[in-house]
Amino acid sequence: MVNDYKNVSIVDLAALIANHLHEHGIEVVLVGGLAVEIYSKNLYLTKDIDMVNISYNEPAIINKAMDEIAFQKQGRVYVSQSTDVCVEFPTAPLAIGNQLIKETTVIHTPGGDIPILLASDVVKDRLSAYFHWQDNPSMVQALSVMINHDIDLNEVKRFCVIEGRSEEYRFIEKLYRNAKQRRLASMVGLEEMMLEEIIKGL
Repeated sequence: MVNDYKNVSIVDLAALIANHLHEHGIEVVLVGGLAVEIYSKNLYLTKDIDMVNISYNEPAIINKAMDEIAFQKQGRVYVSQSTDVCVEFPTAPLAIGNQLIKETTVIHTPGGDIPILLASDVVKDRLSAYFHWQDNPSMVQALSVMINHDIDLNEVKRFCVIEGRSEEYRFIEKLYRNAKQRRLASMVGLEEMMLEEIIKGL
C-alpha cells in the first residue's frame, strides 16, 4: 500500500483509510469538517478527517491498522509525515446531542467508498455545535450544506424544537432564505450575511 500521501486529496485519503479499516473489521462513519466539505461542494475546506468507530474496536486495534498505513497516534489524532491531514476517531456512539443516528449513507469517490452521515444530520450536527457553544462558524457550515442540498426545513425545525431552540429556528430559516435569494457561493459571503443579520438584531 502506498504510504506517501502528499499528492492524495483529503477525500481520497478518507476513502483509503475507511476501506483499509474495513478490511480489519473496523467500521467507521465520516463526520465533522470533511463531511461538511463534501456536502457543501467544497465551500468549506478542512485538513481534518473525523470518523466514528461504530464497531467499538479497542484502541490498540485501530492503532495497529493505522500504523500499517503510516499514521501514528499523537495525542487525540493520527498523523503521517507525508501529509498535513490529521485523522481523529470521536467517541462512539454515532449521535447528535442525545439522539442516536440510525441511518447513514455511502458516497462513491475515485478513491473508494466512504460511509458518511446523511447531509441532514451533518446540518443538525453543526447546528448543535452552534446551539451549545454559540459557535457562529458552525452555523455558517450548516448553511453551506443547506444551500447545496435539498434539506427539508421542516426536519430542521423539528430538530430545533427537540433541542429547545424554536426561537433560533426563525433565525436559521431567515439566513437560509437570504443565502438562497442572494445566491451566495462562498464561506466569506455566508459569514458576512450572518454578521449583517446579527447586527440588525441588536
